[in-house]
Order: sequence, then C-alpha cells, then structure tokens
Amino acid sequence: MVPIEVAGRPVSDPLGVFVDYCKQHARTVRAYDWLAGAYPVLTPALIKVTRAPYMGSRISREQEHHLLRLSETAPWGEVPLDAHLRDADPMADNGYYDGALRLYQHFFQDRPPGLGHAKVRKALHLVRPGLFIILDSALLRRYRRAAEAAARELQQAGRQAPPQRAYWAAYRTDLLRATDGLAALRGAARDHDDPLVAEAAERLTDVRLLDILAWTPDREAAAAS
Repeated sequence: MVPIEVAGRPVSDPLGVFVDYCKQHARTVRAYDWLAGAYPVLTPALIKVTRAPYMGSRISREQEHHLLRLSETAPWGEVPLDAHLRDADPMADNGYYDGALRLYQHFFQDRPPGLGHAKVRKALHLVRPGLFIILDSALLRRYRRAAEAAARELQQAGRQAPPQRAYWAAYRTDLLRATDGLAALRGAARDHDDPLVAEAAERLTDVRLLDILAWTPDREAAAAS
C-alpha cells in the first residue's frame, strides 16, 4: 500500500483500518454513507441518519427544524453537488473554498444551543460528500496543530481564515498528499471478499475515506500502546 498520513501521523495499514471500520460500523455505512449525495438539500431523512444508532449526532428536534429551515434559503448554488475538497483552494478568490465557507456559515448563524460544528458538518457532508469533512471531536484534536499552522499561512497571504485554526485547509493538504494512497486503498478494497467493503470502496468519497483513517486509531499504534 502507498503510505498515507493524517495530521503528520502515518497510517501503517490503511486497508486494515478501512476493513475494520466497515465491519464494526456496518450500520453507519449502510444508513449514513449510502445516503450521501442522494439529496441536493437537507431533508428529514438525512438528519435522521446523523443520529444514533448511525452517527450519534444527537441533533434535537429544535436543531433539526433550525437546519431544515435554513436549508430552504441556503446558498447551495455556491458549490455544485459534485464539488470536491481537492478543488477548494483556500488561496483562490471566490472558488469552492469561499463558497463552502459561506454555505457553512449560513447554517452556523444564530444557531440554537448545542448545535456545534460536528452536528452541522455531519449533516452537510451528506449533501456535499466530496467537500464537507466530518469535523467531530476526534478530528478537532488530531488536526489542532496542523489547523493552527494553516490559519497562520492563510492570514499571512491575506486570505479569509478563522482567527486560530483552519481545519478545512489543513485537512485538504492531507487529502492532496494522499491522492495516490487513497487510490491504492480504494483499488485494494474493491477486490475485498466482504461485499460491504467492496461497495464502500466504490461509493465513498476520498474525503470520507480519509475521515475514516483519521478518526480510527491506527491498528498497530493501538496495539503497541
């Protein structure tokens, strides 16, 4: 396998990590991931699969109504259905990166209590699965330093950036570096004897593949700890 790194940490067995995830979280893959890209805007069906027992977002009814209400006026046209994070250059003016930020901020504005980054991104990943990362607490911790460095780089270039951490830009850097590794992982997983693994390799975006590798502790590292 071609080496893959997430936040500076090499993943020694990406195929093994991916296979383990598909087997241990088969319900998530079948319910959550199979709906990714099925709708161009947020729907009650999409919000439902972000909750337990699929993704455990704990989006309340009030928060669901807030998201669905904002979906009606969201600037979905800023980024097409097939928009991909690799094409969202944070250094480019009015590209997918800027459009995605505006779309995200539309849903994050005036939010009810408890509606944080992870909940919003778990929902938005389903409508733009090649673009929105699932930025939960595990990825926030793992990418903290890389996101701080990315924010400084953007600020020095005079680009729009969060004041402390640019997680999106940091994650995109890893995605670009892992292009060959993810292609190799996808090719190997397509030939796996588990039908779910093979189908997931065919259907999941590179953003989601890298998310699984970043979210799941490396098998060899976990065994050694």
